[in-house]
Amino acid sequence: MAARTVALTDTIETFRTTFNSLSSTDIGDTATLTTTATSVVGAINELDSAIGTGSITIGSSSVSLGGTLTSITGLTSLDSASITINSVNVATEPFAIAQAVALG
Repeated sequence: MAARTVALTDTIETFRTTFNSLSSTDIGDTATLTTTATSVVGAINELDSAIGTGSITIGSSSVSLGGTLTSITGLTSLDSASITINSVNVATEPFAIAQAVALG
């Protein structure tokens, strides 16, 4: 969003047109919202509410967005080139193969 300034020498008309352009150029046309809201703030609140109640399912375990999943049930396969736990890369596919060969 652009910073709007009005000089001391500007007229009320300049002030009016400068700040009225905020709705069309900086915020956008509310008619193009894809929510049921009629204002930008309403749309943000509507989306925030929808996202806040969303969840994902991994295997058969469901967890709310932003929540913590401590165990996963119903997972039948895991395909990945690497496995990361708590931001630590604990195994890559070649390393896992080498472990399997070494450990028999």
